[in-house]
Amino acid sequence: MGGILLWCRGFRLLAGEPARDTVRVHRLAAERISSLQLLRRNRVRLVDELGDRINWILDHALQIQIISKDDYEDVKYNPGPRRKVRALLDIIDCRGEVVADEFCSLFDKSKDVSEKETVSKEHSTLIKKHKQVLGHRNEVMMYYNTRPGEKIHLSDQFTNLLLVKGHHSLEFKRHELLSFGQHRIHLQERSSRQMEIKPGQLFMQINDKQAPNIILVSGVAGIGKTVLLQKIVYDWANNQCFDNFEFILQFTFRELNLINKPMSFRNLILKKNGHLSKALDSIFQAADKLLIILDGFDEFKFCSCLDRDCYITDPDQEGNLVDIIHSLLRGELLIGVSVLLTSRPTAVNHIPVETVDRFVIITGFSEKEIRDFFLKYYQEEELGGQMFQQVKGNDFLFTLCFVPAFCYIVCSVLKEKEGEGQKQAKTMADIYSRYLSVLLKHHSRAQLSGEEQLTQTLRNLATLAYNKLLQHDTLFYQHDLEAHHIEPDTFVDSFLDKTSVQEPECVVSVFSFTHFTIQEFFAALHYVLEPEPFPDLMNMDTMNEYKMSSGFLDIFQRFLSGLLSDRNQALLSKHMKLDKATKSKSYCYWLLEWIRENCENGTSILNLLHCLFEQQNDSLAERVKPKNLRIHVGDNLLCPVDFSVLKYFLDMKIGDLEELDLTATNINSAALKNLQPYLHQCERLWCGENKLDFEAIKFLCELLKSPDYKLKLLGLGWTDIGNNELRELCDALKDNKTLQELWVEGNNADYDGISGFTAIPSTNTTLKKVVLIGHCLRQEDLVKLSQSMKPSNSGFLITGFSNDHGQWKGWCDWVLQRCQLCDNEKLVRFLIKIFNKFLQNQTFTWMSQWCKELQELLQDRIRKCKTEETKNKLEKLKATISWHC
Repeated sequence: MGGILLWCRGFRLLAGEPARDTVRVHRLAAERISSLQLLRRNRVRLVDELGDRINWILDHALQIQIISKDDYEDVKYNPGPRRKVRALLDIIDCRGEVVADEFCSLFDKSKDVSEKETVSKEHSTLIKKHKQVLGHRNEVMMYYNTRPGEKIHLSDQFTNLLLVKGHHSLEFKRHELLSFGQHRIHLQERSSRQMEIKPGQLFMQINDKQAPNIILVSGVAGIGKTVLLQKIVYDWANNQCFDNFEFILQFTFRELNLINKPMSFRNLILKKNGHLSKALDSIFQAADKLLIILDGFDEFKFCSCLDRDCYITDPDQEGNLVDIIHSLLRGELLIGVSVLLTSRPTAVNHIPVETVDRFVIITGFSEKEIRDFFLKYYQEEELGGQMFQQVKGNDFLFTLCFVPAFCYIVCSVLKEKEGEGQKQAKTMADIYSRYLSVLLKHHSRAQLSGEEQLTQTLRNLATLAYNKLLQHDTLFYQHDLEAHHIEPDTFVDSFLDKTSVQEPECVVSVFSFTHFTIQEFFAALHYVLEPEPFPDLMNMDTMNEYKMSSGFLDIFQRFLSGLLSDRNQALLSKHMKLDKATKSKSYCYWLLEWIRENCENGTSILNLLHCLFEQQNDSLAERVKPKNLRIHVGDNLLCPVDFSVLKYFLDMKIGDLEELDLTATNINSAALKNLQPYLHQCERLWCGENKLDFEAIKFLCELLKSPDYKLKLLGLGWTDIGNNELRELCDALKDNKTLQELWVEGNNADYDGISGFTAIPSTNTTLKKVVLIGHCLRQEDLVKLSQSMKPSNSGFLITGFSNDHGQWKGWCDWVLQRCQLCDNEKLVRFLIKIFNKFLQNQTFTWMSQWCKELQELLQDRIRKCKTEETKNKLEKLKATISWHC
């Protein structure tokens, strides 16, 4: 048919030529045949080839009036496309050469239309096939200990998860499993409808200037990030959401970690989606209709290397995986593409947050959803309800259940009746130890090989977990199992997931622990079982050598402390031999020494308090006798369990509380009231970098008015307080007899709120300094404030920097102290805020020595830093500070 159409095009060109060469025109006319003859000679081929576009030809033949309405109806109502073509050719044959010529032109155009329709049809078919592939991949949920052949369909088991738009701070709490726990209820109660987002609304415009392209979903371990993405892809594949996307490409960083050589983005896609090979060019051209899902950024082995200047701009350009991910997030690789990224909070600081259009927190189950889960798990409403009420009565267990992954583990433990004398689980290590005990009981009965071999397999798993933790690996291969003498069986399958990955020449099996916390628990178990584990992670030099960043071993250390407690030693000794005495004694000595030292230095102590809590040994806690009690739990988003741990320690009454640092902990009035009994002896209270409302300030003012409280210093810097809050503080300070310094820098008050402080010296002789730099004050306001103060009180109200070294020495010491307590990431952010907001383009004589001390601190951090990205940030900061020296 292609030849016929080409002939027709040639015929029409000849017909339109001017008769300048009469002989040539006559010769060509003699060689050609007419359109009518063409149609008659090729009738059989036309019947075969025009059937799929006869309706288009028929409609347009009527429009250009080469057939009548009666002709149209006669042809239209013929059964089948072939009969329609024959009927139309019969009509054209009777109409003469002019009509036949116009008809040839018409079916010539129909070919171009047909090709476009064919492409569109093929595109739609490919979309349908891709949805079928992704729908099949995501239709089944995997629970821990799912039996072979057992399928739990996503549509039957998925439980709703609350998504909250926005974030409290980018300084998320590190490695805190229970970060949101019961705080989820608080989020529910205070969240407006605009804050809550359903999964299908993630890319919709919600009170934004425009719909987002890059979305970060953050949540703690086990909260349901992967299952949420699974649900989103499954619903898209079934045409229930995200209909603005024609294609979704789904990746996990666990799989991406297996790529160890440069690769193009095209080949990266084809590793899992070979069926898209012919359509990728068109998919790339319509990038605004493409969604790329990247799950588990915290597991990316190059997550700390994303701050790079190397970009991949062409899908066929080969590059390192980290450059491809970086270029996608920066919008350099595919302009207009949408990206949905998930991560544990611990890795959020490594993401270029300026590229993220929307931050979303996933907060797990609600109380109702926990109860629904219990009813589904136990399959008996009465039993499920009883178990739910039992858990609800235990603050720790109930908080744990807000995390879906651990809700399952709690149910598994409670299902097993271990005797009347068994005490209720109080800590995370308790839950995991009992979970392990349950599995050991079941498998020791079922396996003919005996308990001894089962215990050896357990030890081998623990060694594997420990070694891989040191290497920051969550994935391993068959040869790793063989090296640790692990043979897959029903017991091993209780803790390991297996996936198959296509390599160039073969399919390889890749393994991981069912959850990263399971790996951390087993790593701690290895440390307990080995007389002399290598390397010794209780040694700080060893941690630095193995690039253990701040917070990386928090959960490991908590598990270790809980496993070395008397109750869990007794439980696990039923299944294996434990050298409890030596290991426990040396660990407790280590723990007490570190708590004592951190109390005296005012160094971050929260995770050590968790370790102490895991011991549940009051006599051990009472042996902590620091010379000074300074508790720093700042730079962590505190949750109810954190407060329980803090109160557990303060209840030991190990000394007067000299200092409590709650900086950047997301505290509010309720949290402060919760700590009220412990504040009456507190001399220095830091509450900065929290969003404090009027109720929180009012509560602190009540402390200042009470004669029972002995606050000497109160820090409220960067707390978003304004005029009303400052007026409340002024009123409380008029007759206060203890407070000596008040720090309220970096807030939002103006002259109306600040002017009230000028009257305080007339009634209060104790307060020596009020630091109010960084507020909304004009030059004329500063003049009026200066005129209002008596000369004897000239250093009382500090609204700007001066050259008075004595006046600023305390502030410099405070900044240095904060820097020493911060990890590297926090240190960079803190000092950038100081120099950009307060000291930009300012130099004073007192700054020179102070900046030199900061540079020495930074140089020490640079020397010890093992992460290239963070080291670069520290060096840039050091160069910035050098300008002030």
